[in-house]
Amino acid sequence: MILDTDARARLDRLAVVAGGRVRGIWSGTNRSLRLGESMDFADYREYTPGDDFRRIDYNLWARLGVVLIKLFEAEDELPLRIVLDASGSMNFGRKWRTAQELAGMVAYLSLGAGDRVRLMATGPRGRPSQGPWLRHRSSWPQFEKSIESIEPGGPGGLAEAARTAASSSALRGPFVVVSDLLEPGWEQAIKTLGARGGGIVLHTLAPSEMDPDLTGDLTLRDTETSAERNVSLSAKALERYVARVADFRIRVAKVSASAGFSYVFVLADDGAFRTGLDQLVRTGAVQ
Repeated sequence: MILDTDARARLDRLAVVAGGRVRGIWSGTNRSLRLGESMDFADYREYTPGDDFRRIDYNLWARLGVVLIKLFEAEDELPLRIVLDASGSMNFGRKWRTAQELAGMVAYLSLGAGDRVRLMATGPRGRPSQGPWLRHRSSWPQFEKSIESIEPGGPGGLAEAARTAASSSALRGPFVVVSDLLEPGWEQAIKTLGARGGGIVLHTLAPSEMDPDLTGDLTLRDTETSAERNVSLSAKALERYVARVADFRIRVAKVSASAGFSYVFVLADDGAFRTGLDQLVRTGAVQ
């Protein structure tokens, strides 16, 4: 189970907020690129035969002698796409469990609001897997089963997954990236998705990746490529490492902001769900 009863109860009062106009298929609660039936006034145009006479502005007709009808904003569902990093580096410490919880959190919120959700996960040999569009909370068990079936492993493929997600649908809506971003293509992935609407970057790292408790002569092995490197870790080397991790997070936050993403960092520990939700509420991405 990705989200227990208490977690779902807390999420029932919240929803993901669309950062801009969206283009969906079904009616919903988010501002659309189209004109339609909501209560928000958009513009006037001259009456033509066949128009709904109930939209005629009789006050303007009496004042100007011109028959005008009111146009209103349309409201669409929010199509939300989750791009999940399932590479080998995510299978370290509690990172994969944290990624499942974060992806499940935003999916549950969107499904509960009647919006559409699609899961895209990086796959072996750089080929991403893409699930179907799901809608309404009744689809939550299907989403949960899908994300639980994914086994992290292999090299990173975030940039390819982003390209596939960005080009797979004409629907306009936010993307949610869930990843440790420990691969060369992370920046390109964020920029690719930013060009299609932005969204949220949920960045997670394990505590031991932030501040490793290691000293002496060691052999480090890359979990994705199996490449090995012999290193000698002194106290000063560890200080430089911690500083570089901090610089990396700052860089990710800047790239995310410039691409139209809210950046949320979540430490992959037992409190990740609560921390992630609190951060999303604080940034205004969830209300």
